[in-house]
Amino acid sequence: MRQAWTRLRRRDGQSGAGGESLELLIIAPIVLAIFLAAVAVGRYQLGSGKIDQAAGAGARAASQQLTQDAAQAAALQAAQSSLTAAGVTCQGISVAVDTGGYQAAAGSAQVQVILTCDVSWSDLSIPGWPGRKTITSEATSPLDLRKIGT
Repeated sequence: MRQAWTRLRRRDGQSGAGGESLELLIIAPIVLAIFLAAVAVGRYQLGSGKIDQAAGAGARAASQQLTQDAAQAAALQAAQSSLTAAGVTCQGISVAVDTGGYQAAAGSAQVQVILTCDVSWSDLSIPGWPGRKTITSEATSPLDLRKIGT
């Protein structure tokens, strides 16, 4: 029995020579791809949350304005300030403000902001992964009727 065990150990040691290098060569790119995909998903979630916050800031700023034009300008400025403070750089940014609440009846007056941001992912260098991702978020805020005087 001892001789059989010794032969098996000796055979394993000889037949596995170089096999570990081949396994590492195959497994390393797979592990790296999984890691980079996890980083990309994490960046998407983090960026999406910050863009949600910026849309909320834009909606709050727009709801405090007296006119529809001022609401559009305030929403854009508040969204850009929020994104800058959060460290999110948008390649392209769009802020659409639905100011229909200015004509709505009291109690249902609200302002909706839709924020679209193109986030660059080109620094991740993942083959097949898009270099840019468009993230859209919307937020609604009740119109501050005390400021308007209705």
